[in-house]
Amino acid sequence: MSSPTLSRRVIVAAAVRIADAEGVAALSMRRLAAELGSGVMSLYRHVANKDALLTEITRAACEEHPYPEPAPPDWRDAMRLAARLDWEVYCTHPWALVTSSSARHFSDTSCLDWMVDALADLTDDPDLARSFSIAVWSYVQGVCIQHVAQQLLSAGESPEQSPLRATEEDFETGLETLLDGMELRAARAASEGGPEKLSPRAFPPLAVR
Repeated sequence: MSSPTLSRRVIVAAAVRIADAEGVAALSMRRLAAELGSGVMSLYRHVANKDALLTEITRAACEEHPYPEPAPPDWRDAMRLAARLDWEVYCTHPWALVTSSSARHFSDTSCLDWMVDALADLTDDPDLARSFSIAVWSYVQGVCIQHVAQQLLSAGESPEQSPLRATEEDFETGLETLLDGMELRAARAASEGGPEKLSPRAFPPLAVR
């Protein structure tokens, strides 16, 4: 069987297959070239480097579960839907937990625009809406990481291949608590005439060891 004609789409699809089957640590330009039956240097005509490849596979994972247009009119329903779709990204491709700090934000700024627009009825402050968006993404990612860690402890599995098994009750309770807090925070900001500005010294710098 002849090798497929190389293109960015073909390369990214093969990279996703490798990451799904073997974990993202196994993904290299050499491994990808072997999968496609091509030379390593041929790949660089389409993908600049490994970091660019990780960006592309993260984007591809998110595109399997896109945010719908238009967003639900109720901001809570929109945030619930976004959280559920993000959960599906991580369930389908757990390696997305380690390819970016936040799959949606990392892959496409249009996702952030979608979130901010969906929060328009909650707050008219774009900075606050962006903070809320990142909080929702971070919540979903954090729950996923926690459950992957639990599976690692119990089964010794690779974090990129371990299935996510959070209970619906755990996930929904935490999400609703977060949304309640967002509503209270937005109401307080509105009553005070604008969002509270934190001092730059409120959070000390983290020392990387």
